Amino acid sequence: MNVLKLLFRRADKPLRRTDAEAPRLRPLELEWHDDTTMPIVDWNAAHAKARELHDENDLRDFWWSAAIGWLEALRAQLGDRFRIERSGSFAMLSALPDRQTELTLRTCERYRKSILRMLEGVATSWGHGPHVVLVFEDPDQYYEYISHYYPKEGTFAMSSGVFIQSGYGHFAFVSSKMDTMEPIIAHELTHCLLAPLRLPAWVNEGTAVSMERYLCPNYIDPRNAMFDRRENLRDRKEFWNAQTIQQFWSGKSFKRPDKGSSLSYDLATELTRLIGRDYLRYRAFMNACDRVDAGVAAATAHFNFSLGDLAGAVLGEGRWEPDPKAWNEGTEKGQF
Repeated sequence: MNVLKLLFRRADKPLRRTDAEAPRLRPLELEWHDDTTMPIVDWNAAHAKARELHDENDLRDFWWSAAIGWLEALRAQLGDRFRIERSGSFAMLSALPDRQTELTLRTCERYRKSILRMLEGVATSWGHGPHVVLVFEDPDQYYEYISHYYPKEGTFAMSSGVFIQSGYGHFAFVSSKMDTMEPIIAHELTHCLLAPLRLPAWVNEGTAVSMERYLCPNYIDPRNAMFDRRENLRDRKEFWNAQTIQQFWSGKSFKRPDKGSSLSYDLATELTRLIGRDYLRYRAFMNACDRVDAGVAAATAHFNFSLGDLAGAVLGEGRWEPDPKAWNEGTEKGQF
């Protein structure tokens, strides 16, 4: 018998759904990548199978079954400490204690409703399967897993959480206290609900930070607590120039292993705060944005200033206009 069929016989708690249209989970013959240290589904093959289905209920059942089958395989490798818990919109794999598991799922559901409400007309609940959440026990597990989605060579910024759109959109982080996990959930879930848009990294990250701060107003990021405003202004002045600003517009600077990463989040947050004051224009801008030009055309259409002018409002005078021709390596989605 297929190993996944055996795994499915292990009892989980039933779906916490009140509607009569709960997905019908069934074992699927999933295909897997053979060059990974953790189970990674061949999502291209899964999408090919899904294209043969046309009924909405069949698609829902397929993607929920695929997601749970994937989590079962991860659980089999990570050990019996890990459990799969489900709510109306989420499937979560973790080794969290019972009470913390329940609180985490409730937080996910509550933040999902809040983000969809606050970003109405932009954020959307897309797809047919659950939002998948992976909560690893320690940083070693976390980095081993997310390394599958990074280039094999290079040095990258550390992270506390990540949204991975590749294949089947999901987010991952390391278990901690609730007041530490909550802002990570808010941030990565915002990325998840914005995933269908072609947002430049700076818009994506700035919006995610804004939602994180709105939903978790009492949380003080320890990375920011050590810097005062004068030090931050000095770092901005020293770091940003005609070359580094192009890394920002292309999204590359968010993955820098040095202070350029934190300064990119800082600048993105300031820029989105400025343009987000008029939400109707901001919404139209986000829906028209395209990462290929960092949002230049959308800004021209919906604001009375250029992106260079916008950056200048924060950084002062300088050559701040996006120049896509200078982006030799393309663009980043900004979902990490």
